[in-house]
Amino acid sequence: MSEPVAAAVLLGLLFLLFTAGLEVAFALGIAGLVGLLWLKGWTVGLGVIGSIAWSNSTNFSFVAVPLFIFMSAILLHSGIGASLYTAVARWVSFLPGGLAVASVFACAIFAAVSGSSVATAATIGMIAIPEMEKHGYNRPLIYGSLASGGTLGILIPPSIPMIIYGLMTETSVGQLYIAGIVPGILLALLFGTYIVLVCVWWPEMAPRAAVSVTWRDRLASLVDVAPVVALIFAVLGSMYFGVVTPTEAAAVGAFVSLVLAAWKRGLGPGALVRSFHDAVRTTGMVMLIIICASVFSHVVALLGVPTALVRAVTGLDLPPVAVFALIFLVLIGVAYALEEISVMIIILPFLFPLVTSLGFDPIWFGVIMVIWLEMGLITPPVGLNLFVIQGLAKNVPASEVIIGATPFVGILLLLVVILVVFPDLALWLPRQMIPAR
Repeated sequence: MSEPVAAAVLLGLLFLLFTAGLEVAFALGIAGLVGLLWLKGWTVGLGVIGSIAWSNSTNFSFVAVPLFIFMSAILLHSGIGASLYTAVARWVSFLPGGLAVASVFACAIFAAVSGSSVATAATIGMIAIPEMEKHGYNRPLIYGSLASGGTLGILIPPSIPMIIYGLMTETSVGQLYIAGIVPGILLALLFGTYIVLVCVWWPEMAPRAAVSVTWRDRLASLVDVAPVVALIFAVLGSMYFGVVTPTEAAAVGAFVSLVLAAWKRGLGPGALVRSFHDAVRTTGMVMLIIICASVFSHVVALLGVPTALVRAVTGLDLPPVAVFALIFLVLIGVAYALEEISVMIIILPFLFPLVTSLGFDPIWFGVIMVIWLEMGLITPPVGLNLFVIQGLAKNVPASEVIIGATPFVGILLLLVVILVVFPDLALWLPRQMIPAR
C-alpha cells in the first residue's frame, strides 16, 4: 500500500470512529495505534507509543495546564468573579445596552485570570443573566453577548489552547500569551461597539435602567475589581517583565488565587474540593487528547503528509494571502462540524509547516488559531459556550442562544481580516518582552 493511500485509509478510519460516537481521544489513539503497528510492527510500534506518552506526560511546560485550570476553578467556586460584573456595570451603565456591554467587558477582565472560556462564560453568566432578564433585555442579545464574551477566556492570556499550540509547534508560550492581549482587547471593544449600535438602532432590545449611578458608586466598585487586577499583574506582569516563565507564572497565579480566595473568605472546604476535582478532571481529559493526538500525528509525519501538502500547495503558485484565505475557509467549515481543540491538535502537524512556509509568523498564526477556536465555541452543533449559557438560562431553546451568538461570529471574522491587514497588532507587544531569566 502506497503512503498516500495509507494516509487516506487512516483518515477514513479516524472519521469513521468519530461518526460511531467514540470519544475523540480514543478515536485518535486507535487510528494512531493501527498506523504504527502497520508501519513499525508490534514491538517497535508499542515502544513508540510508550515513548510519546512519556515525553508528553513529563514535559515540564505542560505543568502550566493543571495550574491554570486550578486557578480558574478557584476563581469560579470562591465567588471572586461574582462581584466583577456589578462593578463593571456601574461604569458602563450609561451606554445603550450597558448591561450587555458590561457582560463582555467583565468577561474580558475575568479572562485575564482564567484561561478557560467555559469558566469565564459560567462565572459572569450566573450574575449577568438574571440581571439583564430583570431589566427586560432581548433574550438572544443576553445569551449572545455572554456566549461570545466568554470566548475571550482563551484569547486574553492565560490560555490553555495557547500552551498546547506553543508546545506542539515549539513556539514561545510566553510570546503567544502577550500576543493575545491587544487582539483580545480589540475584540472586546468590537463586541461592545456592536451591542451599542444594535441598541441605538433598536432601543427596545435593551430598556434603560431607571436607577442612576453616581461617581461615588463607581469609585467604590473598584474595590471589587482589585483582587482580579492584582492577579492579572501577578500572572501577566511577571511574564512580561521576564521575572518568570509561563509555567512559573501558572504556579504564581494558582498561589495568589488561593490567597485572594482565602482573604475574601470564599475558600471553604467544599469550594476547594470542587476546584481540585475540576482541575483533575479537565487536565486528565486534555492530556489524554494530547497524547493520543500526538501518536496519530507521529504516524501522519511518518507517512510524509505534511511535506507532501506543502509541496502541493506551494506548487499552485497562489499568493500567500490567497492560500491563507482558502485554509481559513476550510477551518470555518470544520468549526461548524467538529470539536475544535481536538481538531487543532490533529491538523497542526499538517497546517503549521504549510503556513510558516508561506512566510506567516508562527506567533501571529497562533493568535489566528485561537480566534478560530473562539468561533467553534459559539457555532452549533458542538459550540461549548452555547451549551453553558443555555444551561445557566434554564428552559431556554437552543435556537435563541444560537441566534444571539451568530452576529458575533461575523465580528470574529472581522478581527481575522484586521490581523491579516495589520499583523503588528499581535506581534508588536511580544517584541517588547524582556526574556525570562
